[in-house]
Amino acid sequence: MGGGFRIIGVEEVVIAVKDVDAAAKDFSEMFGFKFQGGWRLDNEKIRIRMEQLGETQLQLMEPTSPDSVVASFLEKRGEGLNHIAFRVEGLDALIKHLKSRGIRLVPEEPVEIIHPYTGERIRYIFIHPKSAHGVLIELIEHVD
Repeated sequence: MGGGFRIIGVEEVVIAVKDVDAAAKDFSEMFGFKFQGGWRLDNEKIRIRMEQLGETQLQLMEPTSPDSVVASFLEKRGEGLNHIAFRVEGLDALIKHLKSRGIRLVPEEPVEIIHPYTGERIRYIFIHPKSAHGVLIELIEHVD
């Protein structure tokens, strides 16, 4: 499409669950996954277990507080697919492109963090499900 940005691939598939350890055990028994990665994001009130599948992470995510966004998701929709994340190059150009088309982004500007598992610096932003046919989409850029 051009425009100074490129979608490289699927970075993450994230499933919201009530108990990441129980869900990891179930997925391990079904598919032989190890779920050796895991971390907490206290600011987002979530705990994650992760399995690396090629270039894509399968993440199981549970709320650590009843007032987290994930707890609200589980209350409204039950366990299931929470979001997918695309790895991108040129995140700022993509954000400009999306905003020019009236796409709702959450938050309105990207967040930059040191990834708690990989130690890499990343920037991310979400496309609101109302702008993406009911799917929450995260856009992640790895910063050099």
